[in-house]
Formats: sequence, C-alpha cells, structure tokens
Amino acid sequence: MKEFKEIIRSYQEEMLKSLQECIKIKSLSGEEKGLRQVLQYFLELGQSLGFQAKNIDNLGGVIEFGGNQSNGPDSGKTIGIIVHLDVVPEGSGWKHDPFAGQIEDGKIYGRGAIDDKGPAISALYAMKAVKESGLDMQAKIQMIIGLDEETIWDKTPKLLEKITEPDFSFVPDSMFPIVIAEKGLVWLELKKNFKPKPASESPPQHAYSGLELKKIAGGDSLNIVPDYCEATLEVKKREKAHWQQKIKELITKSQFQMDLAEHGPDLTIISHGKPAHAFACYEGRNAISQMILFLTQAEMQNMLYLNEEQQQFLNLFAENIGLDHYGKALGLACEDALTGRLTINPGYIKLDKQTLSLGLDIRFPAGEQLDSMKEKISSAFQCFQAEQIILDSLESLNFPEDNEHIQKLLKVYRDYTGDQKAKPIGMGGTTFAKAFKRAVAFGPTFPGKPKVEHQADEYIELEHLMQCAEIYALALKELTQVPGSPA
Repeated sequence: MKEFKEIIRSYQEEMLKSLQECIKIKSLSGEEKGLRQVLQYFLELGQSLGFQAKNIDNLGGVIEFGGNQSNGPDSGKTIGIIVHLDVVPEGSGWKHDPFAGQIEDGKIYGRGAIDDKGPAISALYAMKAVKESGLDMQAKIQMIIGLDEETIWDKTPKLLEKITEPDFSFVPDSMFPIVIAEKGLVWLELKKNFKPKPASESPPQHAYSGLELKKIAGGDSLNIVPDYCEATLEVKKREKAHWQQKIKELITKSQFQMDLAEHGPDLTIISHGKPAHAFACYEGRNAISQMILFLTQAEMQNMLYLNEEQQQFLNLFAENIGLDHYGKALGLACEDALTGRLTINPGYIKLDKQTLSLGLDIRFPAGEQLDSMKEKISSAFQCFQAEQIILDSLESLNFPEDNEHIQKLLKVYRDYTGDQKAKPIGMGGTTFAKAFKRAVAFGPTFPGKPKVEHQADEYIELEHLMQCAEIYALALKELTQVPGSPA
C-alpha cells in the first residue's frame, strides 16, 4: 500500500492550482451565481479525480467513493466530510487581491483560503490518497458540500432531506485537536420605525445645534466584527469649515481610529475597526460600537441634532452594549468551562431619520439551552422598544468525549503531531457539525496559530494545506479500515 504522504505530496502543485481556481470564484454566501459556479467547479474537480459527483438541485453537492467492499458488519457504513464553499464578503484593508489566489512567502491568499475552500481541497485530495493507496475500506467516504454556512442555513436543511446522513462525519472548518462542543447561536435583528412628533409637540428643529444626523451605516455580515462604519451629518447652521474643525478636534482626542470626509454639502465621520470572526469578537475592534460611543459623547451631543427616538437608541446602545463583548449590562453574561463566555457582536447597522435595523450575533455557552436563552435575550433587549426578529438560531453542540470516533480522530492528531497530551476542546464558532446528528469539527487551524478567517489578507500556508490533507487521509483510514487489515 502506498504511503499517504507520498501520494499527497505528488499532487502538491495540482492542489495549489485547484485552490487558486476555487478562490478566484467569488462565491459570496447568498449570491447564487457565484455559488453555482464554485459548486460546478468543485464537482468537476471531484470527477476528474475519479469520484462520483452529484449536484443536489444547486443546494449543494456530494462527492463519494467506496462502500460495500467487504462483508463485515459495518460494510454499509458511510463516513462523511462536511465542507462549505460559500465565503463572507471580502471587506476592506486587503494588500492582496481577495479573489486571485496569490501565492507569496509560502502562503496562498484569498477569501476562503482557510474558511473553507483550502480545507475542502485538503480533504478532497485526502480522499484521492485513500483511493489511490489501495486501502481496504469497510465504509463509503462521502464529501458533502454546503453553500450557506456563512449565512442563514436555508439550503442545508433541504439538502439533508435529499441525502442519507453519514454514520459519522468530521468538519474541517475549525481547530485541532478536535472540537466536541460549540456554542449556541442567536442572530437577532432590532427593527424600528421612528415616529416623528407633530410640530406642535416638538422643539424647533436645530434650535440648539448646527448638525443633523442623516444616517449611520456599517457592517454587512453578522458573523464578522465590522471594520467600517460611517455617520452622515447634514450641516444646518454656520459654515461647514466651523464644524469640520470642531469634529477634527474631537477625533484627535478620541481613543478610536476615526476620520472625517466631505460628501457634497454633508460631513461624514468614518470609524475604522479591526475585523475578526464574531465567535472571537474580542479580538477585533467594532467600528459600529466605536461610532456610537463617539456620537454620544457630551461634546458631540452639543453639536448634533437627533430626533428623540434616534437619541434614545444611541444612548441605550452606548449604555447596554458599547464595547462590552459579554452582555454584562444586558444581564446576559454567562460562561462554562469548555466553551467560555457568552459573546455579542453588533454585525451591521442601518439608521436614518425614519428607520433602524441593528443586527447582532449572540453566542452562548454550550451548557445553556436555546429556548431559555431566547427568553433571556428577548427580555434583555426590551429596553430598546424595537421589534425583535430572530433571523436564525442554533442549539449548542455537545459530543461525548468517550465516543469511539472522537477517540480515533484524537489518536490520529496525537500520532501525527506527537502531542500526546492534546485533548478535545470547545469553541465559540458554529460549524456545519450542528446541522448533522453525528458530526464534529476537526481542524484545520493548529493550536497557537493565528485565526485569519473572515479577516483581510486571509491565507493558508502551503505546508499547512499539505499537512491537513495528510491528517485527513489518516483520519479516513482510521474511520473506515477493516479491523485487522495492514496499516
């Protein structure tokens, strides 16, 4: 039997070219054209490697081989690999083209390089290595390709209705050693229509200020810490230059990275944050939170006219959310030993003189129950006096550590890395493991390595890509080999 490493290394150049082509397809979650293109490309790649590949009504796809090769008790078993080919928007701040797959200094750059196109390529060529090795398998290997992991899961439930779920699956979309617990998730939108008071009940507009807030806009994805937010101000009194000077003075004193720009007759304040995945929102800087705290400082309030409901919302946000990632002021703070603390990420905002939409990514510890958390969240946000819309919600994941498949994957990781003390972990991220009854996340990020998913200049190291393929091939061997067959 040929060694997996030898086989995989022989395909290195092909793997890199395949990943480059995959990255070049702009497959933003929710944008059908790009999703269909990337699915077609990946299925054709699977076919070219000798696998059966099927498009499941453009909901996703399946690439598979093997099965029924022995008469053992588990000859009908299926081992799954769950990947996704949709990506989050590129955002700003890139030094490399996010959709070029540029290779530089031993890394391949692009949106999806680590989340999740790179690991999908690693897993596909791991399947190729297993097939080419002549391994005596007891189970079928089936890769399931999803197209909506980065947004509301509307395709995946329909996809699962059309296929038979594998007996056990791993998801190469998180961290090593192995993730047996994931936080639960609530995506909440606060929505409100502002009701202007009759002129007889309102003070003369701009009686005490020279600027009026026209709109605030920032963020475009709930599961990313927004790195950009802008507030447009309409000049009502005095010359624009007067207000420019006043605002620039406040920006100079601010702890936040802010800019001021002109757009026609208006002034635009720009808040610059630092992107991060929402599950680790504390590693980023939220441009929306910075903007609202800047606008609600006393010196700014003296210059700025807000209608009553705008003022109420901004103050409530500053008092109850602000820069607090953990829901303390809202009374939502909780934690457990395996997955850590509840987190809140304001992912997008659209506010003008008439309407408000604020999107929040809330992740709660695996020890909490979804229904209970929904009740607590509903109660906590009552103070905003806004319609609460739950865009999506997912129960937490808890997988038994002593499960035989968990122990097999853990052994593979320990033997490959030499880290015999490695233990299963929990995390705040959400993966497709939650969509399946018997699945856990397994890689691709090694302990201690930076988390670059959802960030500018996302990348995967070329050696990392190869190592993942080797680990996944060993995992497939461990999960599918007939007992007693040669290693």
